[in-house]
Amino acid sequence: MKLKLIKNIDGQKWDNIIEKYETKSLFHQSNWLNFLKETQKIKILKFEIRENNKIVGYFVGMLEKKGPFKIFSSPRPGCNTPHMGPIVNKNFNQRKFIKALEKYCKSQKIDQLEISSPFFKPEFMQKNNFRYRKGITYIVSLDTEEKMWRNLKKKSCRYSIHKAEKNGLIAEKTNDPKIIEKYYEQLKEVFGKQNLAPTYPKERIVSLFNCLKDSMFCIWVKKNNNIISTGFFPYDKKTVYFFGGASWLKYQYLCPNELLHWTLIKLSAQKEIKYYDMGGKGSFKPKFGGELTTTYRWYKSYNPLASFARGLYQSSFKIIQKIKGFKYGKLSK
Repeated sequence: MKLKLIKNIDGQKWDNIIEKYETKSLFHQSNWLNFLKETQKIKILKFEIRENNKIVGYFVGMLEKKGPFKIFSSPRPGCNTPHMGPIVNKNFNQRKFIKALEKYCKSQKIDQLEISSPFFKPEFMQKNNFRYRKGITYIVSLDTEEKMWRNLKKKSCRYSIHKAEKNGLIAEKTNDPKIIEKYYEQLKEVFGKQNLAPTYPKERIVSLFNCLKDSMFCIWVKKNNNIISTGFFPYDKKTVYFFGGASWLKYQYLCPNELLHWTLIKLSAQKEIKYYDMGGKGSFKPKFGGELTTTYRWYKSYNPLASFARGLYQSSFKIIQKIKGFKYGKLSK
């Protein structure tokens, strides 16, 4: 098995050829890759996966330079992309693929390889000397409205949705670009409460809105025409994903966020999407009845200094976020 670089391919053609594979997701599609090109300082590389002169799948990687180090990732950490990895069918040989991927990395003098995909079995990756960082997500199964309603936690969720509706809150899907400004203002206040700055600039939301507008639910919640809660939820045919949500702190007692997510769940089910991937930690997410799922980011360093530099960069990013956050902290008071 080997990886063969694809030098030029039209976005629509790319989407067509990867559509038939079982592990293909939103994060392999051209609209998402265009979003990454606009917002990340990386080079996106697409490959055919070949075995016995036949194409058995595809792969997308992101090449970047951090100082003197070359890092190859699928996906890059911090780019709002939870997973990527190979685009293959489930009988695909993991061992041969990892061997081919490592061979490519060594041939290109890659210093560190990072990859996240639900396709990989943890025991296999650990056996092949990959280290990992664990995460979690909540996966909500989408069905009829009656079944989904029963799946919500009675007191912490159903009650909150009823409270929001009784207080006159209205949740709406929108294509109005005004949602970008409202969302980012609310996001700054939410982060400011913890004396932190948002982890990405407003321009990233502008790019997301422009690149994903045909495959994303943009939802806001209003109280007397005042937009008090906002959220962005990109999707593919199988899964809708939580990208980001925020609300004004002074209105949170009205439960706008519960109404927002419940509206998103209903809209997604109507579109025959099967799952809602809520992503990340937090006491808010379990109330929607999702299954707690462990995620893994696998990495292997071919240069010990590269691993140290990556850790140092992540630590410095958090420090910078806190320094910037003092300004936003004033907004939440």
